[in-house]
Parts: sequence; C-alpha cells; structure tokens
Amino acid sequence: MTDFKHDAIVRHEALIPFSRDHYVGLVQARHLIQAANADAGARRKALTDFVNAWDADIAEHFYDEERLLMQLMGTDDQQRLFDEHEQLMQFADHAFEMQHQDDPDPQIVRQIGQCLKQHIRWEERDLFTRLQKQLSATVLGKLQHKTQAIEASRNRS
Repeated sequence: MTDFKHDAIVRHEALIPFSRDHYVGLVQARHLIQAANADAGARRKALTDFVNAWDADIAEHFYDEERLLMQLMGTDDQQRLFDEHEQLMQFADHAFEMQHQDDPDPQIVRQIGQCLKQHIRWEERDLFTRLQKQLSATVLGKLQHKTQAIEASRNRS
C-alpha cells in the first residue's frame, strides 16, 4: 500500500476546472525539473514544451484565475497570486529566449520548474481549500456557473 504525504483533496465543482488545468502545469514542471539533470537538447525541448503549454493553456489559466478568483480572496492571497503569476510570466518570457540557446542553464530550467510546481501546490493545498471553506454556497454556485463555461471551452484531449 502506498503512503501518501497528503490526504486526498475534495474539490468543490466550482474549482475543478482550475484543478484540471493544473495538470498541464504539473507535467511541465516535472519535465523542466527532470531536464535540468539531462543534456542541453533535453533542456531545450523542455523549455520549448513549456513555452508551447504557456501559449496554449497556462497563460489563459492565469487570466481566468485573476478574473474570477482574485476578487474572492483576502488581500494576502491576492498579493501572493499576483506576485507568483508575475514571476511565472517573467520565467515564460525567459524560457522563450532560452529555448534557442546552445546550452540552457540547468539551474534556471530547474528554477522555472520548481517555481511552477510550488505555485500550483500552494493553490491546490492552501488557496483553493481556503476559498472552499470561506465562500458561501451562493458565491460558489455563481463561480461554478462561470467555471463550467471555462471547462466547456478547454481542449482536454
């Protein structure tokens, strides 16, 4: 039997589309972290894959979180979300430049992956759990209506 570090997280339907989006980010984070220990070609590929995922999924996910969730958070969570999104946007710009380098810096590749992973883990384990507990059923219902539209628009193939 596997021993897990964390209990399974029960997610409210209103937040499930965001959690599903996080899968893409976690896959990219894992690839970046692993590529940091590999050759330059693997690092370039991981950076290119991250940039492609950023353009196809992650940037839109950030926009949706800021548009729909920011107003529902406390000030400290708002600031952290904004700061981490800003840092990851800068990393995405840097990754765009680095993907064409002969030998991308493995420490930066690892840092991008770790930052993305830590950000997603914070949202899943702390922020979303806190929002579920603090928001009323009415607010969660309104949010769910909006996130269902997001879910319908996502390419989940």
